[in-house]
Amino acid sequence: MIQTQGQVATPEASRWLQRLCHHFSRKIAVRYDEHQGHATFPWGVCEMRADDTALHFSCTAASGEALARGRLTIDEHIKLFSRKSPLAVRWEAP
Repeated sequence: MIQTQGQVATPEASRWLQRLCHHFSRKIAVRYDEHQGHATFPWGVCEMRADDTALHFSCTAASGEALARGRLTIDEHIKLFSRKSPLAVRWEAP
C-alpha cells in the first residue's frame, strides 16, 4: 500500500470535512463526524481530520496510479466547492 498526506489551511476545516463527506456519501461508504471522516473509494481509502487551522487528508491506495487518482478526486472536489474563495490541498510526496 502507498500513502500520501495533504492539508488545506482553513479555520473552517470542520465545515469542509462535513461538506465533502456528505457529498461523497451519496456514492461511496463514508463515516464522519465534526472532526474526522473515513471514505472508502474504488481507488483506495481517505482519512480526513479537521482541527482549528486545517483539514488534513491521509490517502492510501494499492498503486501509484490509484493514489494519483485519489489525489485528483480530492483536489477537484476542494476546487469545486471553494470556487468563491479558492482553496488547494498541499500534498506531501507519496
